[in-house]
Amino acid sequence: MTKSCNNFNGLNYSFSNSSPLDYEDDLEFLEWYSIEGSEHISELSRQLRSFLNYKKAIIRFRFSKSQETHNILKKDPILKWESKLSSLFSRYISLLEMIGVEQETVDKKIKILFRKVKTQPNRFEIDLLKEIKYLSGEIWKVLHVLSEFEIHHHFRLLNVVIKIADILCSSQGTFFSLFSDFYRELKESYSKLKLELSSLLELNDEDQFEAKKKKERVRITG
Repeated sequence: MTKSCNNFNGLNYSFSNSSPLDYEDDLEFLEWYSIEGSEHISELSRQLRSFLNYKKAIIRFRFSKSQETHNILKKDPILKWESKLSSLFSRYISLLEMIGVEQETVDKKIKILFRKVKTQPNRFEIDLLKEIKYLSGEIWKVLHVLSEFEIHHHFRLLNVVIKIADILCSSQGTFFSLFSDFYRELKESYSKLKLELSSLLELNDEDQFEAKKKKERVRITG
């Protein structure tokens, strides 16, 4: 899961204006796209709540004296969701590798694929876009569930989920350009969280190292 990659009802708008994909011959694809658009407003709300939860988690971690819990109970529900996140994100990464994200950024490569599907319709690539979009939505849901836990006690996992959210923001705006500004700002916010947490983890590692040295000195003198 630590593997990285380089890198509405009530809203009437034209898909040809809001989407980088203007492929009217594929009715099944347009139907899928319409359903996704009508549900996206609730996703935006949930994703914003997730971000605020993670921001709160970092604040709690900053002022918490507790260290990461290593003796986690096997029935701890966070383990189940962590495992699900790992599985979904592994599939997501494999799809991004299939479209060549090593050579391009995530958003740029997806836009290239959109343009290719528009000019040279291909069922395999359309299905590939659908699967990437589906997995993105499923991962966002898991990230939200995890944000509701006391994840500041699992700061290594917190670090991973923030990095994943940062990657997802790069792809989401390409599927619905109407929301591209939202995802650009959300990505900037997650990037700031990522830097903040990175600094906190460095300090935490230093504190743990100093605490370990003190314990060793006590053992020697004792």
